[in-house]
Amino acid sequence: MNIGLDIRMIGMKRTGDEVYMRYLLEAIRDQSKPPFHYYLFTDNPQWQEQDLLRDLPEHMTVICLLPAKKLIWTMYLLPRACHKFHIDLLHVMYITPQFFLPKTTHVVTTIHDISWKFVPEYIQWKDKLLLDLFIPPSIRKAHRILTVSKHAAESIHTIFQVSREKITAIYNGGFMDVYMKPLTLSKSVQKILETEYIAYLGSLQPRKNIPALIDGYAEYLTQYPESKLQLVIAGGKGHNYDTVIDQKITEYGLADKVVMPGFVTEDEKYALLKNAQGFFFLSLYEGFGIPAIEAMSLKTATVVSDLSCLPEVVSDGAITVDPDNLQDVAKAIYRVRHPGPKEKEIIEAGYLRAQEFSWDTMKQDTLQVYKDILINT
Repeated sequence: MNIGLDIRMIGMKRTGDEVYMRYLLEAIRDQSKPPFHYYLFTDNPQWQEQDLLRDLPEHMTVICLLPAKKLIWTMYLLPRACHKFHIDLLHVMYITPQFFLPKTTHVVTTIHDISWKFVPEYIQWKDKLLLDLFIPPSIRKAHRILTVSKHAAESIHTIFQVSREKITAIYNGGFMDVYMKPLTLSKSVQKILETEYIAYLGSLQPRKNIPALIDGYAEYLTQYPESKLQLVIAGGKGHNYDTVIDQKITEYGLADKVVMPGFVTEDEKYALLKNAQGFFFLSLYEGFGIPAIEAMSLKTATVVSDLSCLPEVVSDGAITVDPDNLQDVAKAIYRVRHPGPKEKEIIEAGYLRAQEFSWDTMKQDTLQVYKDILINT
């Protein structure tokens, strides 16, 4: 039997969904005597530049489909490839092919979140139009919908009126083991590590609510003007970058206090999280929130918003705040800078909670879904 996977996000620096697919491909690569052959469909002619896709075992084959225009690729090239390679199960992210698929092809889609339904004002109109147009029929087309938290599963059920039996919630991983190898770090990151700082790492889209963190940080500095604490905002200025970040930095005159190193490597992410006095994740909507779990696993004090899935995911292992209340945010900054017994208790609880989110479990649970569909039905 043959399984096809849409791997276009590999190498795109798209944070959550790329991390998800990378770990899934690692699980597939490491299988011994796999029951399926896997066809990995991409639109990148330079796919061999990705270390993950080099020297693949015999049960994995990369297929580049061109041209790389999104709708043509999804609606025409991908179904055609399913016919050509006799795909029994096709796993995509969000939007599924609507026509021309083989009748025998089962479709699985992973919907990480439905943020455009909860915070539409922060999503570009073209993205909203595309999602509103294609997600409902994609949900109908799919044999199974995967998502990454109970909150996300319930939201999909409620908003799209899909049966709960069709949705499977499989938590992401996130727990990071202590690195035992030397780290390769840029000079800019090395310089950050010499300072005292709190951090945010992730995409810089409006729904991540980074301006609220800057507001709270500015309030903290107003209360403690002698503080040398810096704010590190790490992430690439990619699709749908929140330009209010720049406006806030200018408004508060924080150009010398807010450090933006851009996209960081895995080594740099580890170093920045582990050495931060606190990690702040004040997102307005998340499907899961991988960075929060990563920070908790490194025993870094973590502060999250009290919205969407984040209270479910962090449980009692992080400080939760109202992201619209800058006094709450400023107080949380003080708490991670000056941890007392309560804060230390939360950090330990965070470490234990993070251990519950293993990429190995996510990988095995996802592969089991494939088996349930293709073998056990």
